[in-house]
Amino acid sequence: MTIQSVFEQLARFAPTALAQDWDNVGLLVGDPSRKVKRILISLDASANAVDFALKTKCNLIVSHHPLIFHPLRTITHPTILKMVEKKIGLISMHTNFDSAIGGVNHALADALEMEVVESLGIGESRDIGLVCSYKKSYCLSEIAQYVRQRLDASGLRLWTAGWNENREIRRIAICGGSGGSMLTLAEQKADLLITGDISYHSFLDSSIPIIDAGHFYTEYPALKILQDYLIPTGLPTSIMPQENHEWQMYMNLL
Repeated sequence: MTIQSVFEQLARFAPTALAQDWDNVGLLVGDPSRKVKRILISLDASANAVDFALKTKCNLIVSHHPLIFHPLRTITHPTILKMVEKKIGLISMHTNFDSAIGGVNHALADALEMEVVESLGIGESRDIGLVCSYKKSYCLSEIAQYVRQRLDASGLRLWTAGWNENREIRRIAICGGSGGSMLTLAEQKADLLITGDISYHSFLDSSIPIIDAGHFYTEYPALKILQDYLIPTGLPTSIMPQENHEWQMYMNLL
């Protein structure tokens, strides 16, 4: 199977039309006609990912975050050069995967063992965030502890918005990755927002509690979904272990 065929398989689940205008998704590096031997699935298209791909004899990386966001005037980036030199292709599934039904946010809901109630957003990218609930109600402090445990998010931050930590939470908005832009919708539809990368002022301005579990930890569960998308190809795939990602290695130094 070729790199192009692998991309077409992924696009059946997460069409590139779902991507935001500013994003850069799809086949970013490599010859579309090259045969794929083995696929590495990683959150980032990073130097570590390329090294891990070489170590595990993968010649295609499927990443969530794109390596190339803006038009290139020169090709001097060491990671891109290494991928070209070693003939490693790159397909990135970013905001199209965020928005896809069964994509990033559904993976986060599954990881947190929540039931999906409705979409948080509207329009084509209706699943850029979700409203979820548990079968039984939990208080704010219980949910925070559970999120920390399920996502292994040691750096979790909790903003109570002045609510008592023992207050019952019924409707929970979730948005994997950087979800600050979904805060207004979350305030309208939920009692709590779980996401990552919340800014200082977003915390202060929020009228509902926020659990910031971190960008990495709220998206890492979605790599298994990408692996599932690739089952019909029959190609061997592997997920880059959490501890090999640069962000996790950085956190381990703290």
